[in-house]
Amino acid sequence: MIFIISVLAFVVFTSGCTQEQNNQTQPNNTVQNTTNTTKPIDIVAVQKGPETAKKGMNVTIQYEVSNKGSENVTDVRIISQGVEQILGNLKPGETKTYASQLYIPTDAEVQQDFGPNATVSSPFFIGGFKVMFNSTKGSEYSVTSNSIQIKLV
Repeated sequence: MIFIISVLAFVVFTSGCTQEQNNQTQPNNTVQNTTNTTKPIDIVAVQKGPETAKKGMNVTIQYEVSNKGSENVTDVRIISQGVEQILGNLKPGETKTYASQLYIPTDAEVQQDFGPNATVSSPFFIGGFKVMFNSTKGSEYSVTSNSIQIKLV
């Protein structure tokens, strides 16, 4: 076992990154090529809202859709909570936003629909929104944003 470790140490030591020539260390002149890793179709959807809110109030939810890809996308639309908003086309590097009001119900309002023990939970959870869009070649795509939680105070 010690012999194997010694051999490995010798191999590692003698196969280092430098070469000895005339007692001088020669630099390693490695050139690293990088390639562009941008995807042709890369749509990012982000949902934002307030950190805190109160039951019985409206909050503003922001929907942001960005084209991080290298190709145009068409017919971009947001679908959330039964609402559809058309954003149109997105060029590479372009971002479009849309804002909407969302009502956070009170416990009394929830109890009318779901019974006397129902309450509005804190944090208040809002699921992600869906983005539908087409490539310039006619293929249809969809992505879903992040969900958010709003602490009720």
